[in-house]
Amino acid sequence: MKTKLTALVISIVTISTYTLGRLAFQGLTDLLQKVVGLRAETVAAAYVDAIEPTWFEKVEVTGDLDQEHQRLQEHFATLIQAGYINRVEVIRFVDRFSVEHILSVPADQSADYIPPGRVEQVPEEDLYAQRSAGYHGVLLEDGPALAGWIPVQRDGRILGMLIVYIDASETQEALSTATLAILIVMAMLILLSGLLAYKASATFEKAAVTDGLMGIYNHKFFKQRLEQEVSKSARYGQQTSLVMADIDFFKKVNDTYGHATGDLVLKQLAKWVTDTARNTDVVARYGGEEIGIILTHTGLAGAQEFAERLRLKVSQQVVKDPEEDAEFRVTISVGVAQWEKGVSFLDLVKRADAALYHSKHTGRNRVTIYQEDILPAPESQAKTS
Repeated sequence: MKTKLTALVISIVTISTYTLGRLAFQGLTDLLQKVVGLRAETVAAAYVDAIEPTWFEKVEVTGDLDQEHQRLQEHFATLIQAGYINRVEVIRFVDRFSVEHILSVPADQSADYIPPGRVEQVPEEDLYAQRSAGYHGVLLEDGPALAGWIPVQRDGRILGMLIVYIDASETQEALSTATLAILIVMAMLILLSGLLAYKASATFEKAAVTDGLMGIYNHKFFKQRLEQEVSKSARYGQQTSLVMADIDFFKKVNDTYGHATGDLVLKQLAKWVTDTARNTDVVARYGGEEIGIILTHTGLAGAQEFAERLRLKVSQQVVKDPEEDAEFRVTISVGVAQWEKGVSFLDLVKRADAALYHSKHTGRNRVTIYQEDILPAPESQAKTS
């Protein structure tokens, strides 16, 4: 009986160790993929400026390459030779679900090579159809790779994508050499490493979308989420509202108490907004001292009520900075806009911003609901009040 119980315990421990080891192993795999994938995306971001949007719009892919086309081929070929990347592709969006390949380096005629000029359909769920920066594992003829892409834009309009491929075969080989014996013998170490990997992965991912000073989402994440919520509104008819809030006379705070106190005010504002918002709302730093709040499943009345609560809450707070012996209050101006059919996420931002600056120029410490007769403030006034 004792032998059977011992065997049962050993079996349970062995199975549990193996299972936990596999989970830890998966955590390491996810982290390594993110590191390599983000590197591919970073390389694409670093070199997308080499593409001139005006040329990108008008280029005609023919047998005879124009001077700019040839320059880009040579430029990316040099990078590949230097060991940065394995392949570069440039695609242009023909319409919503079609892309045209206008550059592929190296032009080695391998199975992975796509000749310039080819137009192909892109499924709606395809990664490129999202038209936003990202990365994903792919399989090339010579092995696994991580593809990272960055949109080519002009005046806010996405024209196409620059895609780079980084070899991931070494990563895969390193992971595949781990055997069952190693997982069992090093069970606790692998488990700990896996847990740390998951934590590091989550921390890394959070840091990538978090503003370092205010501790809320950053501008990049704000745009991505707002575009997603507007798409949901257009598809499913759900209500989405946007609130933009900006500190009144923030420059005066910096001039009077110093930038350290100004940073303290920004941190406090982020906390006040976060405390007022729901868990489902998205609070992000839009820029400078301006905060954007995406209110999901919320109509204009609810957004106005939230904005008034936030404005009142901020006006009642006292900012205390012992180091500067400072104690004062601040107020905010707020603009509110609700998504309407046919309005893009960028237009929604412009509407909320226009309402915000209307509050600025009509007395401050107030909430304005966007109306068609409210025009956006000139860029020269954007950060002076």
